Amino acid sequence: MAGPRRRRDHWAPQLPGPMWIGHVDDQPVGWWAVWPREGGVAELGYRLARRWWRQGLAVEGASAVVTEAFADPQLDVVRAETMVVNTGSRGVMRRLGMRELRTEVREWGEPLPGAELGEVISEITRQDWCRTLS
Repeated sequence: MAGPRRRRDHWAPQLPGPMWIGHVDDQPVGWWAVWPREGGVAELGYRLARRWWRQGLAVEGASAVVTEAFADPQLDVVRAETMVVNTGSRGVMRRLGMRELRTEVREWGEPLPGAELGEVISEITRQDWCRTLS
């Protein structure tokens, strides 16, 4: 996979804004997105089909999307969050160079197993991202 191909389509229509759909041999494997927030901050999101987990594709796609996001000179920070128990996603964030800031325990109507342990919020600054590219 040579980075996700940028597309807007109906593969994940519940998501606003531009999305990047990753492909391996023309088969979609997942999506990546960066949503702008206030104050020079954006939020990174991604999902991969389970069959493509643990092959480096999440990091590869997220890296391409974060690189493009930081091309915006108004962006200073990219944040992401995942459940404490989601060790795979936490590993992706660490490999991107993100640091874990805090854990927040939230109330959910229909919580997933492990939700009581909270959500880990991670981030990387533009300056730290540029260092990872060197």
